[in-house]
Amino acid sequence: MADTPVTWLAIREDQKAFEDQQLRALRAAFPDLAEASPAQLGIFFHYCKASGLDPFGRQIYMIKRKSRGEIRWTIQTGIDGYRLIARRAADRAGQSIAYEDFVWYDAEGGEHNVWLRDEPPAACKFVVWRGDSRFPAVAHWREYAPKVWDYEAQEYKLGGLWPQMPASQLSKVAEALALRRACPADLSGLHVDEELHAADAAESRERVQAAAVRLTHGKAEQSDESQREGKESSPSPGKVFEGEVFSEEGDAEAASAGAAQQSETPPPADPSAELDEVRREVQQLASRLGMGFDTVNERCFSDYGVSFQDATAEQLRALLSVLQPGGGTSDDASSRADPTTAAPATRRRAPAKKTAPRKATTKKAAAQKRAVEKSKARTRKSSLSNDTAGPA
Repeated sequence: MADTPVTWLAIREDQKAFEDQQLRALRAAFPDLAEASPAQLGIFFHYCKASGLDPFGRQIYMIKRKSRGEIRWTIQTGIDGYRLIARRAADRAGQSIAYEDFVWYDAEGGEHNVWLRDEPPAACKFVVWRGDSRFPAVAHWREYAPKVWDYEAQEYKLGGLWPQMPASQLSKVAEALALRRACPADLSGLHVDEELHAADAAESRERVQAAAVRLTHGKAEQSDESQREGKESSPSPGKVFEGEVFSEEGDAEAASAGAAQQSETPPPADPSAELDEVRREVQQLASRLGMGFDTVNERCFSDYGVSFQDATAEQLRALLSVLQPGGGTSDDASSRADPTTAAPATRRRAPAKKTAPRKATTKKAAAQKRAVEKSKARTRKSSLSNDTAGPA
């Protein structure tokens, strides 16, 4: 411990929780930790002490993730931190720790000591020896390679470094699995970054797919609701309307009054209902403009940093105003829109309204000019008459 740097950030042997100055430094370096509860920070401190890794040196960190509306925290480290923890555990137990060579597998099950193909390997095997015990582990490409949505290409693609370094990324996962099996007491509940890339991508896909389902379902509900409203607005003979029976020759005014009374009844103040209503408005506008869900979701991400399903009512209202024709939508969306929708009649009449005051002003100025000229002419004529009428 003599070579351990002694600073006000260093975690002491007798320390049992993060101190105030340490928490301030952590929250400055990792702003998301400001949302972590004291219990979650206590768990993070326990892992820092148990692993001997330095959170201020970014050897270990706690990551916030949101899955299906719930926030959860995971503790992660790099593969180098994993190796260090395993080495310390073996040294404490007086055991040796050794590794076998990596083995990569192609899709047909063929083994490769070095991966030289352009396509990614189907699996990777790694073996750790701790003392006299052998701990093998196999990582499959289909289970850990992350697929993220590419908005430009409109398809799912590999994320992170997986397209450039497929064999290296998969080997890190295999090594982490083997080390965790060899040192369960020290590495249980601790993951390397590469293990959770696929989990993050899966959560993102779930949010996108759920939003797509809600958007499609909302369109179907709106269509059914429109059909029901059309049927209710034209009551057939013998149908009950607002508690009264009307025939085709019945009192139409009474029916209109009942419908107006029903429409004037304010809905209950329900935040969820308000959010659903503004979502339907965005969906209806997107449908009229011919915009797909991916375009709407991407615009929501770009402008407000959240997906369509996670946006608040205020953010969706702002998105609604942006998506309105002339409100800042992209050129491709505007070109797909109906011309009469993209250029309302009020906007086409706007130039006539703007030029009308100018025409009136011009006419008024011309009239004033003519009046001044007539006044000057009368003055000249009067002066000439006085000169003529003078003494001979």
